[in-house]
Amino acid sequence: MLKQLLKATQVTKSSGLFLGGVLFGTVGLKVLSSKNAKAKYAKVIAKSYQVKDELDSSLSVVKQHTDDVLADAREIYEAEKQKELALSAEEIELDQQDETEN
Repeated sequence: MLKQLLKATQVTKSSGLFLGGVLFGTVGLKVLSSKNAKAKYAKVIAKSYQVKDELDSSLSVVKQHTDDVLADAREIYEAEKQKELALSAEEIELDQQDETEN
């Protein structure tokens, strides 16, 4: 008898959840289809587009600054590389002079 009571409770609970979902969906559909709600949703979406545009412009500025920093870093790296090559060439030349003197 206890098993039957538990099973009946589960069926009732499942049916209640289903009916609650149907009711919630119906009310939601009515709310979404009202003209007043549509106007408010449109305003919210328009504001989200505005925020997106502002974010895009901010990201563009950040990207430009990042590109500038990377270009400066590349120039510094190339200059240091040229110095190292010049120093190693001088060392090779000095080594060759030492070998010819000996």
